[in-house]
Amino acid sequence: MEMVFRSLYFFHRARSHNSQLQLIPWLVEHQRSMGLVKAVRQRHRRNAARSLDIWASALT
Repeated sequence: MEMVFRSLYFFHRARSHNSQLQLIPWLVEHQRSMGLVKAVRQRHRRNAARSLDIWASALT
């Protein structure tokens, strides 16, 4: 949530140059540079794969 609030400053600056900009589409377009969506860490991917290996027979 903090990164969204921080990105509002940059949106405000971009909107001062182009009054047609909309907040949500702009955030979606610039989400990577603003750090809004975090990448899944390798450790979490490894744990998810291990969990799937353990519980795969129960899920089918």
